[in-house]
Amino acid sequence: MGIGYAAIAIKAGMSPLETVAMSVFVYAGAGQFIAASMVLSSASIMAIVLTNFVVNLRYFVMSTCVLNQVEDSNLPLNILAAHTTVDESFAMFSLSQDSSIWVYLGIAIIAWLSWIFGAAIGVVVLDLLPVIVTNSFNISLYALFVAILVPAVKENRQVAALVVITAVLNIILSQFLGNWALIVSTLVGAAVGMYIVDDEYVLSGDA
Repeated sequence: MGIGYAAIAIKAGMSPLETVAMSVFVYAGAGQFIAASMVLSSASIMAIVLTNFVVNLRYFVMSTCVLNQVEDSNLPLNILAAHTTVDESFAMFSLSQDSSIWVYLGIAIIAWLSWIFGAAIGVVVLDLLPVIVTNSFNISLYALFVAILVPAVKENRQVAALVVITAVLNIILSQFLGNWALIVSTLVGAAVGMYIVDDEYVLSGDA
């Protein structure tokens, strides 16, 4: 995924240093893909920042849950833990019985470094790979979202309906709002989801 992000970032006109630096200082997985894609489509800085803010709001919740679980921590470690929190590190730590901040940081920093190295490898090898291979990296973001959505969609019709509603809304709004459509459709989809998705399903941990 790090190499796939690098492919989109370089195509969007970002320098190798900017590409790797985003992985170091932003580190938001799908958010980095979205930012690079929006740079490619000449979106404004404000649109890119707000879109990432909305898409990555879940990290507020994840970081809070992690910091409530760990023991013997302090502010500098909390800041580092929050910065390196992503879906994978959060899921692994949540399923473990350990409450050590060092165990969490071990999990999270390894994932962070792997993404940074992936981006660094990407900016080096992309020029050496056939065009058909580098172009295939452009669909990696969509593959990521499909992998995340399909299990939930198969298990719950309400979630499936919500995905369709949000997708259709984004397609329609993109004709009028451009890059701002993703922000609006995400917020509206979240509001609709509060009413059509059962609380029991969300609280069960399957969502």
